[in-house]
Amino acid sequence: MIDVGKLAAVLGSGVCSALPGLHAWSGCDTVSALASQGKIKALKLVQANDLYLQAFTDLGSSWNVPTDVFNSIQAFTCQLYARNTKIVGANSLRYHMFCAKKGQIESGQLPPCEDSLMQHTLRANYQAAIWRRSLENLPDVPAPPAGHGWELDDGGSLKIRWMAGLPAPDVVLNLISCTCRRTCRPSDCSCILNGLKCTVVCKLQGCSNMVQDDAIVAQDANDSDGDSND
Repeated sequence: MIDVGKLAAVLGSGVCSALPGLHAWSGCDTVSALASQGKIKALKLVQANDLYLQAFTDLGSSWNVPTDVFNSIQAFTCQLYARNTKIVGANSLRYHMFCAKKGQIESGQLPPCEDSLMQHTLRANYQAAIWRRSLENLPDVPAPPAGHGWELDDGGSLKIRWMAGLPAPDVVLNLISCTCRRTCRPSDCSCILNGLKCTVVCKLQGCSNMVQDDAIVAQDANDSDGDSND
């Protein structure tokens, strides 16, 4: 059995105050974790940096994430992925890591983009805010889709809002292609994994994930009708 009192004394009141925010942000039952970034690594980084310690202490203190808190968490994220980096922006670090590996790097090895990181931080802040109010009688808790990193799908069910904007400009998305040979499967097709349709620039043509041209579909339907009438 762990003696919580002794553990709190060893960690200190400052770290203990930051733990709800850090635990929620680094992954819990309601908030996803960043790929390959464990809690021990995150805790050590927080213990070594007062700015990060304060950021996670503030996380959950209100239902919104202040700009300065997010900026500190963004710098913290950069150091999670590249311990000695001086880069403090997630987008910039993604670019530099991608270039350093000459593109030979899996997306899970890169930090989330700034947009995704904000949505992740909003979810962590929401969960930490609930924990910090756990001793209040009937706390006033806003709905998760109200700007806290979740949204409702067409059926009214709650789902994660991974990004607020597009993953890339349309002109870039149109250049993404896969190299599938026989079939495009959700487990290994880069188009499907990124939530995209296959296009004419993909190696395999005519797969089930292929984008359909409305004009072609309409013409095929008309041809079918003509054949049936004959």
